[in-house]
Amino acid sequence: MPHDPITTGYARALLEMAQAEGVVSRIEEELFRLRELVKANPALLEFLKDANVKREGKRQALSELFQGRVQPLLLNLLLTMADQDRAGRVLQVIEEFSTVASASRQTVTGEVTTAMPLDDATLSRLAAELTKVTGKNVQLLQKTDSALLGGVVIKVGEQIIDSSLRRKLDQMQHQLAS
Repeated sequence: MPHDPITTGYARALLEMAQAEGVVSRIEEELFRLRELVKANPALLEFLKDANVKREGKRQALSELFQGRVQPLLLNLLLTMADQDRAGRVLQVIEEFSTVASASRQTVTGEVTTAMPLDDATLSRLAAELTKVTGKNVQLLQKTDSALLGGVVIKVGEQIIDSSLRRKLDQMQHQLAS
């Protein structure tokens, strides 16, 4: 994807403010959840992109949705983007934030998806093992997906490790059908 100075600008500004307030990891977690929310609700992204919706309408909707639920820095970013008719770029800003935040602390952010939430100790051990394997400091964000049935799907950078029960059942079904 080509470099976009607008999304980079928003991401870097948010990172600098988050670093100043010491809330970078919390912002990353909230952005991760926001990304999942937007992906699960495409109508929200369409609303943010809609040029027929006035800026004040977008501001009001964003405030009602997120006031008190996310860090004020993140809410202010969303409101600023709405004011500048750029709220539709929220997913790109989230991805860019992840990139610049990881680069700032020389880490790589990964995702671990399981059927049930992992406890903090297990998540830490998994991150430590991935750090050994990749040679990079891995920070894991966690999400759950009951469709996996069991096992785990790990994504670090462009690498995906899928040892979910759902995948194994699909493979068995394919082998039996052959």
